[in-house]
Amino acid sequence: MTNGQENHLNMQLTVVKFCNDNVSIVNTLPGFSANLQIVSDSNDQIATVAEVQETGTGGVTTNKKELRLNLNALASDTARKLTAFAKLNNNLTLLGEVNYTDSDFKRFSDIEARDHAKIVYNKAEDNLAAVAEYAINATTQTALQNAIQSFTSVMTAPRLSATTKSQATKQLVKLFNKANMALDKMDAIVELVRLTDPNFYNGYKAARKIMNKGKGKLAVKGSVSDAKNGEPIKGVTVTFMPDGEPVATMQASNGEAVLSKTTADKGGFNIKSIPAGTYHVSFKKAGYIEQTMTVNVNDGELTVVDTVLEKI
Repeated sequence: MTNGQENHLNMQLTVVKFCNDNVSIVNTLPGFSANLQIVSDSNDQIATVAEVQETGTGGVTTNKKELRLNLNALASDTARKLTAFAKLNNNLTLLGEVNYTDSDFKRFSDIEARDHAKIVYNKAEDNLAAVAEYAINATTQTALQNAIQSFTSVMTAPRLSATTKSQATKQLVKLFNKANMALDKMDAIVELVRLTDPNFYNGYKAARKIMNKGKGKLAVKGSVSDAKNGEPIKGVTVTFMPDGEPVATMQASNGEAVLSKTTADKGGFNIKSIPAGTYHVSFKKAGYIEQTMTVNVNDGELTVVDTVLEKI
């Protein structure tokens, strides 16, 4: 969540607690309890969604990297043994199909590594009886098969994690809007006791105040990392364009992007000042698939924009 959203949530939690502490009065106000329940439910949902939003992709990326290394090791080891078998038996066809080295598997893309590992596994299965003396057996085959399946299951994990975070960000906006609509109705209803119960009225108004905490000097900060290995990416062009037009044609009134930044050595970028509003933010670098997301920037609040890029 942004600082502004955290401040709003603290206010909403305070309002719910205050009203629950004064339930005898709340129950006399028409429609107040129903709207209070909406705010309370929204608070619970916001807390859940915020956990998803704030979960980093680092752990997912690290797990994928470890599984890839394991796949590389097992597949190249089996390929090396099959290559020896093929050479000693003058099986040129098999040799051409499995002659992959450690270096080959390291340079393969994720899809290539998985597919070549499957080829090695299948060729070993086809010759399992003959390659027993080359230390290829049911046990080594099971290990390789499990490595292929485990890596296949996480091939898109970092990208999906980033997508989940993006969806969580959008869902938070909807939940806060829902809570605000209920609070607006509560604000109108509480006017009924402005004169008859000033203590409750004033207490409610005090609870509704938003305490601005944690303001930073930056308007926006962010980082870009590699979806495959989690390493920061230097030299990514980060462009902020105003919402309201297709991404391909979005321009500010002067015909140019509102702001453009390039990520530093550690993949990060900072923006000290940018007009409040909703922006489409694009992340571009040669050799990577372009990423685009929608970001809300509010005055006096720090907006955090983190993403990952996949190589083409």
